[in-house]
Amino acid sequence: MIVGRMLSWRIILRYTGRPVVVHIALALAISLGYEALDARWLSVPALPVTLLAAALGVLLGFRNNSAYERWWEARTIWGGLVNASRTLARQVLTFLPAPRAQRSDGTPETPSATSRLVQTAVQPEGPALAPAWSKVGDGAVRDQFGHARDLRGPSAPRANLATFLHPGVEPPRGIPSMFEGITEDARELVYAQIGFVNALRCHLRRQDPFPEITPFFRPSVLEALRVEQNVPAAILLWMGTRMRRIYSDIEHPEKVYMRVSMDETLTELTNYLGACERIKNTPLPRQYDILPHAMVRAYLAMLPLGVVADLGVLTPLITAIIAFLFIALDAVGRDVENPFEDAVSDTPMTALCRTIEINLRQMVGEAELPPPLQPKDGLLY
Repeated sequence: MIVGRMLSWRIILRYTGRPVVVHIALALAISLGYEALDARWLSVPALPVTLLAAALGVLLGFRNNSAYERWWEARTIWGGLVNASRTLARQVLTFLPAPRAQRSDGTPETPSATSRLVQTAVQPEGPALAPAWSKVGDGAVRDQFGHARDLRGPSAPRANLATFLHPGVEPPRGIPSMFEGITEDARELVYAQIGFVNALRCHLRRQDPFPEITPFFRPSVLEALRVEQNVPAAILLWMGTRMRRIYSDIEHPEKVYMRVSMDETLTELTNYLGACERIKNTPLPRQYDILPHAMVRAYLAMLPLGVVADLGVLTPLITAIIAFLFIALDAVGRDVENPFEDAVSDTPMTALCRTIEINLRQMVGEAELPPPLQPKDGLLY
């Protein structure tokens, strides 16, 4: 996403450079022929060219509005994903009870599973996930240019709440009760949500998700996910099955309500996944793309013929200005209509995934956090 105050000339020329040069050369040839060779037949009445410009402006406006609606819908969906991720983490940390049902021999009771992926959700968890990260702020607040602000400041470091979870260490006063006794079930589900949004980002950009999600899952889960066609949907299935296993192992008077609430959040995440896939896999009708593109080129080819009689040697200059405007409008509409292509107009999914990771890891009491992504050359991905 472009967040800089000024557009880069490199981006502008990539969109408009070559076709504008072609039409300038055509206008220069028509102008030289009309003035130097006295080829008066190169001039046509200006009225048809003017009427075509008005119709073309309406057509481009309609197409670009439709493309922008797709882009804005994609950004709205990812805003919803940020909120749903925070909601799920909050529910996991506050709803999941610590006690676990056990057999008579003291081992955890695990229901049977039907697939390799589901088996990893009902099996006892492995070692705690504890990757190393760098220090930074929360990554949730950005200015109008996409720069993340560190709301804590260098003089107010955040306490490492994870150290208060050590056996025998009493949490100090003021620490919220949600951080008391965070279980491995809760931590693993929170990490799974971070893995889900990163897998969704890679899924939409047609990238390999496993380098991005490896820190957030146990090796057995990763191996099971490798055989899945839709990794984000499989992660949601794993999370739902893991929640079922947790609530089937404990007795709690409100466990039905809690489980239903958390399942509704998973359903909301599934709906966001489907909405992103709908935008990704259903482009604008090709008529909206081909017709404006062809009409822009036809109009710009006719433009020098309609103005050469009045402008003479100034025809290439005026053609350059008008060609830049129409070609840029056409190119912007074609680029914005695809918000998941990892291009300059892409939804900043990488930055949003990092914000989700920072927020959720703070919610489980971690203080060593990755830095929020900053714009590079005015672009935030």
